Amino acid sequence: MTNIPTDLLRTFVTIKDLGGFTSAGELLGRSQPAISLQIKKLEEILNTKIFLRGSSLELTEDGEYLYEAARRILEVNDQIIAKVRGDNVSGKVRLGIPNDFELAFLPKALRNLSRVYPNIIVEVDCEISKVILQRYQKGHYDIALAMERAKENEDRDARDYRLENLEWVYKDSRLINGYEEPIPLIAYPQGCVYRSIMEEALQGQQHPFRFMYTSTSLLGIFSAVEEGLGITAMAKSVIPHNLKHASSARDLPELESVCIGLYYKERELNVASRHVLDFLRSGLANI
Repeated sequence: MTNIPTDLLRTFVTIKDLGGFTSAGELLGRSQPAISLQIKKLEEILNTKIFLRGSSLELTEDGEYLYEAARRILEVNDQIIAKVRGDNVSGKVRLGIPNDFELAFLPKALRNLSRVYPNIIVEVDCEISKVILQRYQKGHYDIALAMERAKENEDRDARDYRLENLEWVYKDSRLINGYEEPIPLIAYPQGCVYRSIMEEALQGQQHPFRFMYTSTSLLGIFSAVEEGLGITAMAKSVIPHNLKHASSARDLPELESVCIGLYYKERELNVASRHVLDFLRSGLANI
C-alpha cells in the first residue's frame, strides 16, 4: 500500500497555516526550494494537485480534504511520540487573554495541548487588552494575547499576530438604520480598543450616540445585544452565529481593523511555555 510520510503532511499543513512557502520554510528550517519539492512529492504520491497556484495559495477540493485529514494524522502522531518517548513535560504557564478570544479559540487550543502534554497547566486570566498589556509589562504573565489598533507594518513574526476586521453587531436591523437617535451602544469599559474605535468612527461622521450598557463580561455584552439594548463592535471571528453583523450600514461608518497579537519574552520561556506558545500560534491561525 502507498504511505504518506508525515514530514510531507507537516510541511503542507504548515504552509496552509502560515500562508506561504517561505514562512513555512523558516519555521521548519528548510529552504523554499526544499519546501516546494516536498509539496511536489506529496502531489505525486496522491496523483492530484493540492494548491491552486496563485498569490493566495488557495486549496483545491482535494487539498481541503487533505488539510483536515493531515491535521488529525499529525495530532495522533504527536500524541504517540510524546506518550511513548515519555516526554512528560510539566509546568505552569500564566496566560493573559482578552475576554472575547477566550471563547473564540482558547478552549480548542488548550484541548489539543492537553492531549499531547497533559502535565502542562495553563493559568488563564481574562480582561480587556489594555489591562492585559499592563499586567504583562509587570511580569504577571508568561504569555499574553492582546488586541491593538492595526499598524501599517507589523515588524514581528507572522505567526504571532493576525489582523481582523471589526464589524457592527446587532440583533434588530432597525438599530442600524435610523430607528433610534442617538445610536445606543454596548461596550466594554474605557480603555477597550473596540470602544475607542466605535467612538471615534461615530464622532468623525458626527453621529450622535450614547452608551446604554457597559460590562467587563463578554457574556454580558452578548446578552445586552440579544435583548436589543443597542449595538456593539467586535472582531469578525468572535461574533456568535445568532447575532447579525455588518461592516457598515446607512447610519454606521466602516470601522478600523485591529491586530490580535501574542506577547512573550523569548529568553524567559521555559519548555512548557514554548509548547503553549506553539499551540496558541496554531489556534490564532485557525480561528
